[in-house]
Amino acid sequence: MADEHKHGHKGEHAHGHDHGHDHGHSQSHGEHKQDHEPKAHSHDHGHEHEHSHGEHSHSHDAHGHGHGHAHGHSHDHGHGLDHKSRFHDPAHARDFDSRGLSDMRTDLTEKLIEALTLKGGEAILDLATGTGRVARPLSKKLKGGRIVGVDEAMAMLDVGHHHKDPIEHYEQSAGQADKLPFKTGTFDRAFVSFSLHHFGNPAGVVAEVLRVLKPSGRFVVVDPIIEEAKDAVDSALEAKINQVFRRTHGDGFKFHTSSSIQRLLSKAGYRVPRVNVLSYSFNQEGMDGIPTGRHWLEAALELEKEAPELAERMKKNYFTWHSHGDHAHVKGSFSYAVITGVKPA
Repeated sequence: MADEHKHGHKGEHAHGHDHGHDHGHSQSHGEHKQDHEPKAHSHDHGHEHEHSHGEHSHSHDAHGHGHGHAHGHSHDHGHGLDHKSRFHDPAHARDFDSRGLSDMRTDLTEKLIEALTLKGGEAILDLATGTGRVARPLSKKLKGGRIVGVDEAMAMLDVGHHHKDPIEHYEQSAGQADKLPFKTGTFDRAFVSFSLHHFGNPAGVVAEVLRVLKPSGRFVVVDPIIEEAKDAVDSALEAKINQVFRRTHGDGFKFHTSSSIQRLLSKAGYRVPRVNVLSYSFNQEGMDGIPTGRHWLEAALELEKEAPELAERMKKNYFTWHSHGDHAHVKGSFSYAVITGVKPA
């Protein structure tokens, strides 16, 4: 087990700090189902026959589509602090922890827990745990297992460690995602939620997770995804979106596509049996409640002035906006991938 800055402890709650306004409908390949609060359109592609809490996967190639949002620890309110400094700032960490779960994040957390296929006694790695907000609902599924949350931001870990409502079966360890402080074959399961796009060395991260997993262990990635680039205009739009987000989130920030996450896992040595892509739609005044929505609108307005062709593609791929005074009405959808990698036996 880890020996660095470890807090054996119980406290925190589920990751995410957006407040939904999510609309749409959900269906999964292999069955028709209605999702409520939020409603999402889902494509669940499994490359093996598996039952994950009642959901049957069929064999198809996954295709990412839609629109990404940033986050494990990503925020729109770090004025005066650079990306890394914010996560090491106690006030920022407390603010992060105080934000509740949106319907969308609750839904995605449920999909994550389903994909982990838990029996209750597993040792689980929570990568980029932050204040431990995903660990809370996950801990309720454990009987004798444990969750170990890893983060390099001590302020985040400190807030989680001193939480007034501790999480059961949860402990923390300070460490870097691409240099994990654990022995080979320590964990039965691992996950990273809303943080893969923040890692400057994602290949190193997924390789380290593979190392610390036991044979046949599962690694589940939940992350916002962007549209697959189909031409030069899409590629230019992707570059602009990442450029805007890096101003706040640092040079290592990069949105992935569903297929790029699958390739990342496959190259590291995982088998990728399941990919679930969910799209959440919105139609509202302003970007309140939309994860990192301010940055998306910032990119859109810049494109409207600087590159009309890219602005039109933004509207086609992600969302439309209609400005009136200091406000804007936005309508579109955002997509997320829940992807499972399995370590060979």
